[in-house]
Amino acid sequence: MLNGQVRSGYSPLVPLYASLWRCETCNLFVAIHSAQTVHQSFCPICRDSPLENCGGFDSILGIQFADA
Repeated sequence: MLNGQVRSGYSPLVPLYASLWRCETCNLFVAIHSAQTVHQSFCPICRDSPLENCGGFDSILGIQFADA
């Protein structure tokens, strides 16, 4: 009988905050998923243009989460 403990690199899942951003210069939409709330972001194409926050996915798409 093997009596040992198994250890793994498991860590609890951290909830991600999903938000949608839009660049006013090139009209690019960017979705950002992060463990922390993002307050400011810059366009990956224009590099210098700040992105406008359009809101979280749940408020934009009207998604409601519920147990089935």
